[in-house]
Amino acid sequence: MPYLQQEQTRAQADIQAADAAVTSLMTQVDAQRQALVAAQAQVEAARNALTALQSQRPALDAAVSAANRAVIDLDRQISEHEANEPPQVIGGVEPIIQPIVERPLTRPARPNPAWRVWKRQLGVLIQQRSQAQEAANGAQARLNELNTRVAQGQAGVQAAEAQVAQGGARLEHVNQSLVAARDRASIARQGLNELVRFGEEIDRERMDRKALEQAAAKLSERVMELEDELAVARVASAEADATLSSLLRRRNELVNGLATVTGQLPGAETAVQAADATAADRLSELTALIEGGP
Repeated sequence: MPYLQQEQTRAQADIQAADAAVTSLMTQVDAQRQALVAAQAQVEAARNALTALQSQRPALDAAVSAANRAVIDLDRQISEHEANEPPQVIGGVEPIIQPIVERPLTRPARPNPAWRVWKRQLGVLIQQRSQAQEAANGAQARLNELNTRVAQGQAGVQAAEAQVAQGGARLEHVNQSLVAARDRASIARQGLNELVRFGEEIDRERMDRKALEQAAAKLSERVMELEDELAVARVASAEADATLSSLLRRRNELVNGLATVTGQLPGAETAVQAADATAADRLSELTALIEGGP
């Protein structure tokens, strides 16, 4: 039974190919699962790191606010202190009213001790203000750095989540391929079992095996011819579908154009009627001139 043997050989080859595909896909499934677990771990780590960074923000915000308030308070103190500046020197002309003195007495000008104290206090305030501004700048720099790291952490979380989504999609695709490969292997085994059963039944029945094999060979040839015709018909069907689609698009264009022309017809008819009336008037005038003569 060459035909049955050929079919069995082909079915066995299909089974081997399907089994090989199943084995390969199972390996891919394991690899994708491991990659997905690793990606999920990266997401968890990125989220934890981001949470740790975000937890530092309240303290830094408070530090920046406190430092800025200190600068503002020192600016106020400096402004008030400058408004209360005493004279730098004291002394000079001091009239003394006495009947026996012919002119006022004078005392020599000298530095004002109060101004020196004031100046020293102003220097202390300015130094404190400079230190407070440096502290405020440092706190703001640390906050800016933290904000940058938080933004980077958020981007890292998004990237890790995208990897998880991609890994899940790849795993789903491989699982679907695995199910399809197992289905192909099962169908191929069922076909082989049917062929074996047919062979056993033929062996039990006394028939003209040569004639059956010839008929089976002809049927096989006819099946191949039909498959070729089906392929040709599919190509022709695709071409027909493309042609139909093109014709439909052309029909839509013509319908739209016809609608445009139809919309313009009333105006065109009105223009033609006006032109006919004008021509009739000119013809009447010409006829009147001809009949009137010179």
